[in-house]
Amino acid sequence: MMAWLAARRERSQLRFLLRGRSLAIVVLIVVSVLTGICEASILAIVAEVASALVSRTNELHISIGPLHISATISGLLVVGFALIAARLLLQIPTVVLPARLAADAQGTLRRGLIAAFTSASWTVQSRDREGELQEVLTNQTGQASFVTLALTGLVTSGLTLLVLVGSAFVLQPVAAAITLVATVVLLSGLRPLSQLVGRRSEMLSVEQIRLAHGIGQTARMAEEMDVFGVGRQQAREVQKLVDAVTRHFSRQQMLGSLAPSIFTTATYLLLVGGLLVLHIANAGHVASLGAVVLLLVRSAGYGQLVSASYQSLRGTLPFVQRVRDRERGYLESTPATGDRALPAIKSITLEHASFAYVPGRPVLDDVSFEIAGGESVGIVGPSGAGKSTLTQILLRLRPLDSGAYLVNGVPAAEYSLNDWTSRVAYVSQEPRLLHTTVIANIRYFRDIAEDAVIEAAKLARIHDDVAEWEHGYDTVIGPRADAISGGQQQRICIARALAGQPAMLILDEPTSALDPRSESLLQESLVALRERTTLLIVAHRMSTLEMCDRILVIVDGRVDGYGPAGELLRDNKYYRSAISLSGAGRAGAG
Repeated sequence: MMAWLAARRERSQLRFLLRGRSLAIVVLIVVSVLTGICEASILAIVAEVASALVSRTNELHISIGPLHISATISGLLVVGFALIAARLLLQIPTVVLPARLAADAQGTLRRGLIAAFTSASWTVQSRDREGELQEVLTNQTGQASFVTLALTGLVTSGLTLLVLVGSAFVLQPVAAAITLVATVVLLSGLRPLSQLVGRRSEMLSVEQIRLAHGIGQTARMAEEMDVFGVGRQQAREVQKLVDAVTRHFSRQQMLGSLAPSIFTTATYLLLVGGLLVLHIANAGHVASLGAVVLLLVRSAGYGQLVSASYQSLRGTLPFVQRVRDRERGYLESTPATGDRALPAIKSITLEHASFAYVPGRPVLDDVSFEIAGGESVGIVGPSGAGKSTLTQILLRLRPLDSGAYLVNGVPAAEYSLNDWTSRVAYVSQEPRLLHTTVIANIRYFRDIAEDAVIEAAKLARIHDDVAEWEHGYDTVIGPRADAISGGQQQRICIARALAGQPAMLILDEPTSALDPRSESLLQESLVALRERTTLLIVAHRMSTLEMCDRILVIVDGRVDGYGPAGELLRDNKYYRSAISLSGAGRAGAG
């Protein structure tokens, strides 16, 4: 049963990769049959001409089944040259089409995977370990595309083999029958080896993803690695992963090469044995025997290609399975979108909201509060209190386990995602830039006019800095580009959020990388925004929250306090302690 399900799954993968490419497969089938006919005819002519030259005769009388042909040596040689030219022309589609099919398959897998990832829920996206998506999109899809090369190789060499064996049947049925039966038996005997190759390929796929994670982590932690002087230790960890990949790759390649070698050796044994049988039986004349020998020798070569293609097919199918499983997982997590348009935000409400990453261990527990449209609310609490999870829920990145999230009294999930993402913006604690120009970083793939980009940059207090750079808004920035300060990176990300003129803006530690002057300028911007958007600010710096109308205190996943700063300073123990530690007592009270 398991074997039947596996075979069915493999057929499904092949149909997916060859979807819409049936014409190319039909052309390959026709070309392969014609190639086989040309090659069989060339070999028969070579045998007949060689026999005639030995017999010193110019007139040949050839019998191929019911067909009787009379010809001269010169005439046969002319036909032979014509067949060689025809075979050469037939090789063009057998080279071009497999390459095109492999490239199309690779493109199909990559386009499908990246589209599925970008449409997946944040819950699923965030589970991917570092470097996983990159590995699957590059290495895994690259390996998977070789399935089409293996399949087309199996089709072309298999059909040519059948034509050659069929031609041998016409000339010497006994020898051809023995060879054909033995070939089928031999391929069946090699099936366990093929299954072992498939299992090794699955293990190799897993180890390659682990290696990609290790490499990604090494690149991300390069600064810390140099500072702490642990480069050798980090290298050893990655080398272990490299060794694992090397070991599995070596075994996969060894097993994949073993089957064709066994097949070729066994085929030659069968060929020699078959000739021995014909010799003992004294069957046939010299020319037909010579043709059979040539046909069976060439059949052995194509048989080896059939075996190699089959092993390659079994070795690469697990990569297709892994890519498609990953794509399916992304698609199944695609969040549902409502059909309501999102008007001006008048209220944001959480009612008895709870969420847990691990069942029984809630990160947020029975959280309830309401924010009025246009209000500025600060969110504070100790590390691990659930603030980041709360912002992800407010952004609709994670669904609640229980309770309700309402916007204007309507469940947030009922609003169109397109409307939602165009009206709600976010600035994360860690600035994330694209490796491109300043203006492209602020636009972030959205259709935003240049004037709006510049206005957003002015609000974020980054415009004056950009104006001083040699190429202005066309300056290329990014994680590995010419260094710009952390504060500048953060202000560019703030400009990105403001460029879409959001109705709700959530900022996570927006001033963590800013110097006092930049922080003061940003505070001015936030105050100016109060009239046009609803602000939610997660912060540890109490000074950042001076302009907030109310403060929400989260402790151990619960609402510990909610109200104006002065009220919390009087009644809330955590807030009073935080103000005291920050040295911002007077500012907080105000």
